[in-house]
Amino acid sequence: MPDHDELTPRQRTSAAMHDTAERLERVEARMHRSAEESPDLLTTARLHARADAVTAEAKKIDDRADHMDETEPAS
Repeated sequence: MPDHDELTPRQRTSAAMHDTAERLERVEARMHRSAEESPDLLTTARLHARADAVTAEAKKIDDRADHMDETEPAS
């Protein structure tokens, strides 16, 4: 991939979206670890459910970024 300055606005947006999705996936992993460390079963279940929701949102963002990459107009 070219340097940041050589990217089109669409490519910069796509890269930012991929980065956001990756960061959300790291948050999701930490949430699952926290859920496993909780002594309260209700808290554990809630954290796992919330982490799964974060994963789903990260996937949507990543998929939209992929679609942007696929539909990039030719230069």
